[in-house]
Amino acid sequence: MKINNIEMFKDVHLLKLLDSIGESIIFADDKQYIRWINSSAKEILSKIGPYLNIHTPEEFIGVNLSKFHGPRQDAILAKGIFPHNAQIKLFSRFSAKIIVDQVLNEKNEPTGYILTWKDVTDFEEELQNQQKILKSLYTPIIGTAIDSVLLVALTGLLTEERMQYTKDSILLACAQKKAEYIIFDFTGIVNDVDEVIVFHLDQIAEALKLMGSEAIFVGLNAQFVQQMIRKGLSIRVKTCQSFKQGVQYVWKKKGYQLVKI
Repeated sequence: MKINNIEMFKDVHLLKLLDSIGESIIFADDKQYIRWINSSAKEILSKIGPYLNIHTPEEFIGVNLSKFHGPRQDAILAKGIFPHNAQIKLFSRFSAKIIVDQVLNEKNEPTGYILTWKDVTDFEEELQNQQKILKSLYTPIIGTAIDSVLLVALTGLLTEERMQYTKDSILLACAQKKAEYIIFDFTGIVNDVDEVIVFHLDQIAEALKLMGSEAIFVGLNAQFVQQMIRKGLSIRVKTCQSFKQGVQYVWKKKGYQLVKI
């Protein structure tokens, strides 16, 4: 017996079916005016409404989709590029992944739009929090026995992003701790040196100098130094072979000496 593939949908209530779907769904007419929203969409729109002076989700009926996107998206919809995928940011607060497609009639003519909306605001916030935590682990800034001396323990790979974050963190810590000396320990560095990394290191040293602090580089391995020489790179900073020598240099500068009790 031949079974019609759509026979099971003959008596299905279409709007109830769409309302039961977990995704947020918005229907708009051919002029992009919202005509129907399901329950999931109402939850999202109830959060956005106050930013548009709209108090209930039902008040979004009749609102134009252009309130949610800019001229670029208008141009994409006008060209008929469907389905259209995008990630949008609303009011610098809400993040959403959207898919816009055409609604076609039986003659395959466009009669409107269907927009599926996935709210990723919480995911984005959690991702940003995780990135902040990871960045805080990029470069530990450690206090020493001498209050005016900080240790920056560099390990792993030095990247441009990491160097930029390190620069900001060090300058902030230097100002907060009123540090006179910052010892940078390169013992755990494993990557090749390049012009960009050296540029950032030199910038950090010069910025510290402007703040009245001195940068001291310790633990530069032979490979690191050879690469700098081979590439004609240089850093205008005091260097020592080890952390111990760096500390001794600071002691001498401050007039301290180690005395056995």
